[in-house]
Amino acid sequence: MRIALVISDHDQKRTSLKIGLELEERLNALGIDNTFFDLQDDYLIDISMYDSVIIVAENQGPLISFQLYNLILNNQNEWAGKLILPIITTDEAILGESAFQQIRSLLKSLNADIITEQTIFTHLHNKFDQEMNLKDQELNFVINRLIMLVISEGKPSPYRMRIIA
Repeated sequence: MRIALVISDHDQKRTSLKIGLELEERLNALGIDNTFFDLQDDYLIDISMYDSVIIVAENQGPLISFQLYNLILNNQNEWAGKLILPIITTDEAILGESAFQQIRSLLKSLNADIITEQTIFTHLHNKFDQEMNLKDQELNFVINRLIMLVISEGKPSPYRMRIIA
């Protein structure tokens, strides 16, 4: 299984980056092949060689960023059949909900397989310490559960099971 971890965040707090780095660290610890992409540094991402994509994005008002929207449109044919986990980080839950629905609808129209968990993380500024270590136990549990969802959904097996908490 190969996972692309795409971060779309241009806010100075970079909360999506913090979540993305936490996900990358945990995927590496599990020995899962993953590649970290930050749209602030690289806009030309080829997702064709990945089985799954985890997108961690900060909402831009009620929408996703132009860079993320552009990435999706530039790879339209590549999203079909890919397992996608969209995560929105936000300070405003209602704006995060709107951005989540936009990305979900857009990817669904391209025949991507969307993990159905609604993943909107709010008020992340106090959940990490100065060294960017996660200190919030609830968020720790949620991140572990999301990784297990990606791993279990990404392995075609008659015995895979969905983790619902």
